[in-house]
Amino acid sequence: MNISEIQTWHKRINDLLDQGRLLDAFEGISGAFPQKSYTAFSTRLEELRFTYNNMLNYTMKGVDDPQRDEIHNRLILGTYELSDDLKLELLNAPGFRLASLKGELEKQLRRSNEDLAESLMSLSFDHELNEMLHGSAFYEDESESDSAIKHRQAIQRVFNFLWLTNRFSENDAVVVAKIFNSNSFPWYEKALLVSAVTLGLVRTFDPQRIEILIKLYAHNNPQISQRALVGILMAISLYDKRVGISPQLNSVVKLLMDDESFESDSFSVITQIIRSKDTDKIARKFREHIVPDILKFNEDLSRKLNLENLLETGEEPDKNPNWEKYFDNQPDLVRKLEELTNMQMEGADVFLGAFSMLKNFSFFNDAHHWFMPFYKKNFAVANALRNESEDFREILLKGVENSPYMCNSDKFSFILNLSHMPLQQKELMSSMFSSEIEQFEELMNEELTDPALRKKRIVIQYIQDLYRFFKLNPVKTETGDIFLQPLDVHNTAVMGDLISSADFYRNIAGFYFDNDHFGEALLIYHRLIYKEETSAELFEKAGYCLQQTGKFREAIEMYRKADLFDTNRKWLLGKMAQCHLKLSQSKEALEVYLELLQLDPESRKVLASIGTCYLNMGEYNQALEYFYRIEFSEPGSAGSMRPVAWCLFVLNRPGEADAYYAQLLDMEPNEYDYMNAGHVAWCLSDRQKAAELYLKSIEKRDGDLKAFLVAFNTDKVFLLQNSLDPLEIRLMIDYLRIRYQENSAQA
Repeated sequence: MNISEIQTWHKRINDLLDQGRLLDAFEGISGAFPQKSYTAFSTRLEELRFTYNNMLNYTMKGVDDPQRDEIHNRLILGTYELSDDLKLELLNAPGFRLASLKGELEKQLRRSNEDLAESLMSLSFDHELNEMLHGSAFYEDESESDSAIKHRQAIQRVFNFLWLTNRFSENDAVVVAKIFNSNSFPWYEKALLVSAVTLGLVRTFDPQRIEILIKLYAHNNPQISQRALVGILMAISLYDKRVGISPQLNSVVKLLMDDESFESDSFSVITQIIRSKDTDKIARKFREHIVPDILKFNEDLSRKLNLENLLETGEEPDKNPNWEKYFDNQPDLVRKLEELTNMQMEGADVFLGAFSMLKNFSFFNDAHHWFMPFYKKNFAVANALRNESEDFREILLKGVENSPYMCNSDKFSFILNLSHMPLQQKELMSSMFSSEIEQFEELMNEELTDPALRKKRIVIQYIQDLYRFFKLNPVKTETGDIFLQPLDVHNTAVMGDLISSADFYRNIAGFYFDNDHFGEALLIYHRLIYKEETSAELFEKAGYCLQQTGKFREAIEMYRKADLFDTNRKWLLGKMAQCHLKLSQSKEALEVYLELLQLDPESRKVLASIGTCYLNMGEYNQALEYFYRIEFSEPGSAGSMRPVAWCLFVLNRPGEADAYYAQLLDMEPNEYDYMNAGHVAWCLSDRQKAAELYLKSIEKRDGDLKAFLVAFNTDKVFLLQNSLDPLEIRLMIDYLRIRYQENSAQA
């Protein structure tokens, strides 16, 4: 099997086990054994089958076994584990890059200790690592000395082993605890290694890794604790069923409830994961809409201001007074830029498109560099800036390090790219950061006085780092893309046991709702309603989500429940009527609109809706009555005259309709005005005028004859009602086709 087939197979087995379908899972696993190899896996599978068969036989005989549920859970967990191990073995085939990396790592460690080559305990025999584990001196050598290089290589080995070792033993956990408790490791290396533990969990389920992350969540450094929490929540999302039935994890996971910040911290992580779902959409919007508008603005500005001549003049003021005025004439661009800035301030990932092209530096060939927190003394940073002036380095590094908008990975990309920038661009960057430093320092000071804000910023940047790794790393086909998973930890049974607050889930649903993720919001609203959480707003939002996802009947029922609270009836009735119209229930919609009209008798929108319902029902006299009321309230407007003119036409009153269309054609007629005016002219026996108006309608449709003919044929019934000859209608169509072809040939 190739990587995609292995991952698909493994997901299918996990889905079966999530549903408790052991027999089907057994069959799926046995089908993955290649030929007669993998004897150890076959033996484990047969043992699981044997135990399950015994359990089934005892159950059918009515034997009361108080341990049956426990045995069943062990069977499920054992089958999950067998599936995991088989997947890892299949991925260990020659030709896979991660298998090669893991093999090389084990070879390096085997040189130190043959017996411990496949255990993390072997890392304690790594000379450089061993010195750090037993030393007390804080390591911060970022030079190119032999000891510094060996230290960095040791950290890379630790990262890869924490990531790629299949499953930790208790002894492994002891070594990991020593690393995080050591005073020798700087905070940024510890934060880096948290990511390795998380990557290992994404690769395969491991209770020891989850336990390690839970302990690290209690760390006093938020750079470590918040990264650990992200890993915990991702693991719960990926392995909800297993975590829930794992005896080893039951008591450990509940320790999270003892942390008073767990609920608020989890909310920050979950909302940032939700934001990540929109990253590609934001990048596409920036690339396809905002950047072209900016380029067009620059071109238009250059032409408008004749910049070439402007630059040739002598003394000029710093700013052209026309610029601001001209920028005011670009409201759409300003709105888009403001929207982008606001999204950025809230934590949206607006830089992926810009920085995705800057991940080809050799620095990113090593997986651990994707997760290194940015710090200005880093060896790669120092090397990239070695030829720059001291002042430039100081301003740039201070600005980049404190920037709240770039994630760590992008900060490294930015610095590494400086050597490719021309001098003028570097000066521009220096100037930009000089002007921003004060603002960045204010934000940093706010974070120092507000721990929650500090943790939130760490989470935002870290999840963006994770997103870049899974989307852009050189071995992404082998790591898989965790961001293609739902990652809806708030919908898991484990999270439900840890956090029961209705406000917590209501706020998550609200965040989904505000960001137009209506399907995801609806799941939570349904869950809250099932738990008998009731309020007008809850039913209203659930109804709106149903409406937005095309479930109009269910939406109406939800709106009716909201209506029982007797709040905001105008809005509710309007939404119910819209749903009825979507279901082609004009009569039911009309009843709702008539009720709404009693609450808002002057509403032109409601009057128009009632008229439209009558039109849909073919009751044109009643429709005309309501459209006349609109025209009376706003005489002379095109919007009020169009429906009146149309009703008069379909009621076989072309003379009255003609007066309205004469006025409409003197305004700003659209393609339907020309076509409908043509209908009226024809019914008044002016065929030539009708044909000319039809041709103008085609022209108004950018020459789309097919679109015109579709609309024309829809109206044919009304032409017949006005006593036009069917043959004459066919002749008119052919005449228009010939004239259209002649006009096209001349053009």
